[in-house]
Amino acid sequence: MGNVMKDIKSSVGNISKKLFSTGFFHIFGGNVLNKIIFFLSSIVLVRILTKSEYGTFTYAWNIYSIIFIFSGMGVDSGMLQLSSEHGGEPEYTKKISNFGTRFGIKFNLILSLVLLITGLFIPLKIKDGGQLLCALCLLPLFQFIFNMMSGYLRAQKRNREFAVLSVFNTVLLFVVSAGGAYLLREMGLVIGYYFSTIAACLVGFFVFRIHLISKDNAEIGKDKNDLLKIGFISMVNNALAQLLYLLDVFILGIVDSQEKVLASYKVATMIPTALTFIPLSLMIYVYPYFAEHKDDGKWCIKRYKQIVLAIGAFNLFLSAMLFAFAPFIIKLLFGAQYLDAVTVFRILAVNYFISGTFRIISGNLLVTQRKLKFNLIESIVSGIVNVIADFFLIKLWGSVGAAIATVLVVVVSSVMSTVYLVMTFHRKEQAD
Repeated sequence: MGNVMKDIKSSVGNISKKLFSTGFFHIFGGNVLNKIIFFLSSIVLVRILTKSEYGTFTYAWNIYSIIFIFSGMGVDSGMLQLSSEHGGEPEYTKKISNFGTRFGIKFNLILSLVLLITGLFIPLKIKDGGQLLCALCLLPLFQFIFNMMSGYLRAQKRNREFAVLSVFNTVLLFVVSAGGAYLLREMGLVIGYYFSTIAACLVGFFVFRIHLISKDNAEIGKDKNDLLKIGFISMVNNALAQLLYLLDVFILGIVDSQEKVLASYKVATMIPTALTFIPLSLMIYVYPYFAEHKDDGKWCIKRYKQIVLAIGAFNLFLSAMLFAFAPFIIKLLFGAQYLDAVTVFRILAVNYFISGTFRIISGNLLVTQRKLKFNLIESIVSGIVNVIADFFLIKLWGSVGAAIATVLVVVVSSVMSTVYLVMTFHRKEQAD
């Protein structure tokens, strides 16, 4: 028995050392800290702003987010995939980043123009939403550069630097946004996003020496088609996935344009949405490894089973706690005025378990296998179900209907992506 315990301790110690040396704890710890800070920021902002002011910003930020999902036509995702397949080789990563950054900036200038036109000329349901959109119109340029820098570090497995840059951005956003909201209300939040994103880009450039654009020729030959193809399909997949949450608020804003309804729904989504950092942190860490081993079916299926069992057990416990203590959590963190969000909160707690255990894991790993067409099909199906479910269920049950629609779409998406991923791994395993 004593020898068995020693073997277990030795195995655990070896695994811990490997995870530490490869940056897993930096990524996970950084993301934990990010989410704690971001969550605290949300609580502070809810307390600083009135319910109507918070609802107005939520409405404008939701429209901004819908437009921003097309950022750079997905070249940041394409750069990460291609660079990871090449083991993060520095010269190759620089070459891909040079072309991708130039292309993405040009594309995001179009998005900036769309935001400006929307804010100036399109009548919006909630007053002052257009003014905030105009103020946000240049942010896509800086957020794209920050995303490219983050992808650059991930591709090269510089996980410690990636974590530091990410935490720096979040801390600065918290501090400046809180101060800005106190002094300038909703517009102070806009200033916070600009200040934190630009500062993070400067740190990436001067401290971590991430030079995305060089004087060299930006052409990348035959890799151009792969970059744009992977980027475009990833963009569509990410867009349809994010619309799962964004459409809820957008359609709620059309059906019931009361700022307070939007504020309560946003509060209900905060914790379940924030908790997705757990499976996403895991994916950030394992993504380059699965991309490197994409043709080794035996390796992939073994690691996938380990991941699902571990994350599934943890997510089940977490979701159960959220469901049981929903009224206490909301009253403690956001105040009694948001207790009308309890039912939506409980529904989304169940949704987190399904999404965090199956949808996020399988969706990300399918990209490492270059199963982009299937991801596209799955995203289109989910998007259609999402629009239809939102339209009918929100009309019937308001914000509760929006939450039920989210669960329905996540179940459809999870079944499709998980079944296809397992089939893909088994086919490659049999071919080995």
